[in-house]
Amino acid sequence: MSVTDSARIASRTSAVRRLRWVLLGGAALWLGVTARLVQVQGVDSARYAERARAQHQRLIALSARRGEILDRAGRELALDVASVSFYSHPAAVRDRAGAAQHFARNTVRSVDEVERLLDSGRPFVYLQRQTHDEELEGLRSQVFQGIFEQEEVRRFYPYGALAGQVLGFTNIDNEGREGIELALDDVLAEQPGEARSYVDNRGRTLHDRSEATEPARHGARVRLTIDAVFQGILEEELARTVTETGAESALGMISDPRTGDILAMGSVPVFDPNRPGASPAAHRRNRLVIDPFEPGSTLKPITMAAVLDGRLALADTSVFCEQGLLELATGDTLRDTKAHGWLTASEVMTHSSNIGMVKLAGTLERPEFYESLRAFGFGTRTGTGLPAESAGLLHHTRDWSERSLATIAIGQEISVTAVQLVQAFGAIANGGQLMAPRLLAEVRGVDGQPLRRTEPQRVRRVVTEATAASLQQMLRGVVRRGTGRRAAIDGMDVAGKTGTAQRALPGGGGYAEDEYVSSFVGYLPATGEARYICLVVVENPRVGKYGGTVAAPAFRRTMERVLALDGTLGPTTAAAAVTVALTAEAIPDLRGLSVARAHVQAERRGLRLRLEGEGELVVAQDPAPNLDRGTADVLVCQLGQGQVMPSISLHGMPLRQAVLMRKLGVHRPLVALAP
Repeated sequence: MSVTDSARIASRTSAVRRLRWVLLGGAALWLGVTARLVQVQGVDSARYAERARAQHQRLIALSARRGEILDRAGRELALDVASVSFYSHPAAVRDRAGAAQHFARNTVRSVDEVERLLDSGRPFVYLQRQTHDEELEGLRSQVFQGIFEQEEVRRFYPYGALAGQVLGFTNIDNEGREGIELALDDVLAEQPGEARSYVDNRGRTLHDRSEATEPARHGARVRLTIDAVFQGILEEELARTVTETGAESALGMISDPRTGDILAMGSVPVFDPNRPGASPAAHRRNRLVIDPFEPGSTLKPITMAAVLDGRLALADTSVFCEQGLLELATGDTLRDTKAHGWLTASEVMTHSSNIGMVKLAGTLERPEFYESLRAFGFGTRTGTGLPAESAGLLHHTRDWSERSLATIAIGQEISVTAVQLVQAFGAIANGGQLMAPRLLAEVRGVDGQPLRRTEPQRVRRVVTEATAASLQQMLRGVVRRGTGRRAAIDGMDVAGKTGTAQRALPGGGGYAEDEYVSSFVGYLPATGEARYICLVVVENPRVGKYGGTVAAPAFRRTMERVLALDGTLGPTTAAAAVTVALTAEAIPDLRGLSVARAHVQAERRGLRLRLEGEGELVVAQDPAPNLDRGTADVLVCQLGQGQVMPSISLHGMPLRQAVLMRKLGVHRPLVALAP
């Protein structure tokens, strides 16, 4: 065989070998493709079908809003508003030092706090949640790579500190944390939804194919029995009392004894639920349901009710008051503020004689006195529905000492909440029926349909109508001739009772020296159908100590202003005219107030507002503030934007705000007028 033939055979063999490898490779490739097709179309078909759908679908979050909280007239006390948050992907932030300084300069965070967030190693961090309007402009003044804005909603309280302890507040995730926000969180809470939209192969949305997979559910709207105008009056007068008496704090409540409706309740110092972290926890708590106190002489009408209803004495029954000094069986000495000889039961109430009341209470058996106190609602929660409500303190008779009946009779060795005391006096004012306190009027869905309605609830009859009438006459005497004379309102029949109690030490270890709780609770009209009952409690006043000199004037001023607004209980009195002149006859200064607050201030004075321009604040007004009102009934307010000022002057600030600032010791930026 020649060399040429050998080369030809070798070439042919190599070609066959290459063809064989090509065929084997092709077969393997075909088997691989077939296996892949089986996997995609068979084994994993569902997973790949879902991936295909995902490429053409987009899930969009549907926002929802938390339900509004309204007062009895429909004024918005709490609502959701648009807000902006700032977040970061720290790995993408190049100028971390600059970003830290920028956010520290425009928020309450420190440079170290912001740097720790950016150096945390997390893929996502919030640098500022729910930015307030006065912070937003500064934060937007500089842009940093890796830091972004996110639109959110935040809870907003348009009247600021008004009724803050009643409303409570929400946390950063819009969840109720205190007050009504917590008590009714289940109906106020929103439920965000989700929608699915479709896109074509270029990513363009196909609007005709969008669908909601889970609709958003807005929170329900809650209407309270609170009246925002009455609430403002009460808080202002409490703040005035704290200022004039140098007291640590004060609390008060206005209620309708016919229905048990709570029209106003609050305490000073107040707090702004828009910034709950700026106030200590003690200022945020609703002390009227949480903090019980010894009622002192304001409990004497309840003791007298047990005596009269048990027919153990009459209004004209005489008792000898030992010239102001009585030694009890236990060896303790009981004193009156003034020496009295013989007094009738009515006069015992008028002059608030401890000795006379103890002697009258001595006709009671322990069990019947205890049951009478329980019937009036002491020692049990009232059922307001507010969080952490206290039942007060009323020991069972088996735990009473030898002197317990005497001391409880004059309001010691028992503690009550403000709501309990108002509820009990309401039963006297309305003829003997104990009414459940009512704070929630109704709950309505977003469609306006009622979901829940709370009707006035009669709990039980606690005394006969005859006993209630005798007590009413006695309480009128307290205001006309006794310790409550400074609560009198010219032209209006007022009934009530003063109270001055030594301040109990924490833990029940006795009483603080020279510290008192001064109180007055009264109602009007005292003849006919009572419409309003008001309680004022002042803690540890330094100027004056008796309820008749400290709390009674605050009651009078508060109710004079309420009566002037009510307009259905007869002509305003001469004294009321003076108070009204101070607040209503001069043109109020609305500059710097939000639109909502300006409306409330105007409404208190019977004025209407005409708003011009755009903005969040009143920057100018006509007529000018503090001028004689004359016949003016319309205020023209020019709206504008606010600016941040670095410091605060309390001079010229509304009284309630000034007292709050001084009590908190906080210097916050205030909104200044912008041209």
